[in-house]
Amino acid sequence: MNRKEFIQSLGATCKNWTWSWSFVNHDKKVVIFGSWDVERDQERSVILREKWEYNFKNKKQPGYTQALEHISLVHAGYELFTFNMVFSEHPDNPEIAVIKDFERKLHKRYLRKEQDVWYADFLPNPFPHEIPSAESFIEGAKTLVTVNHYERDPKARHACIQYHGTTCKCCGFNFEMVYGEHGKGFIHVHHIKPLHTIGENYVIDPVTDLVPLCPNCHAMIHLGSKVLLVEELKKKLML
Repeated sequence: MNRKEFIQSLGATCKNWTWSWSFVNHDKKVVIFGSWDVERDQERSVILREKWEYNFKNKKQPGYTQALEHISLVHAGYELFTFNMVFSEHPDNPEIAVIKDFERKLHKRYLRKEQDVWYADFLPNPFPHEIPSAESFIEGAKTLVTVNHYERDPKARHACIQYHGTTCKCCGFNFEMVYGEHGKGFIHVHHIKPLHTIGENYVIDPVTDLVPLCPNCHAMIHLGSKVLLVEELKKKLML
């Protein structure tokens, strides 16, 4: 089943099957975007960037205009879904993206825009607490809960906290000091190396690959199209 057949099997359509990036089923009020593997993080995927409005020849791309129309439908109440695509460069032009393969499956997503990028969040809250899953320190394998995510190892999280503690390494906030017993032990654990870049069998070091961050700093590190380093975020603190 090729991409067109897959989209049609869902009752969705588009203006042009060659250049369309997004699709719509008006009867079911559903908008569908393809999601590149190179544009996904552990909690969201990029579905549109403002810089995609023009191609490498500085020609306006009709797929971008249609994508904006479909995004406006999501704002109007349509549900957003994505399907995963494997990126490959065009053999004659690295500026052109080619779909090497794609997953014949839809995933419910939640639209959000930051600066010049539209994201499909995997959960209604884009920065949830870590989801426990595996038994070892091997991370990156994909599983299915209610949405696809990259596995987070609770033992690795525990080892990180045992070494670094539960104080945010960016702003210094400590939940127990502010909320007492109610906040004891609570902290987010941030993967310094984004999980989608490390491969399925990467053995993480909880001391050097993970760092405790409060939810605010965790959110700010992921804000925008580039994941910041902790030291970069520290320089932005207005304390």
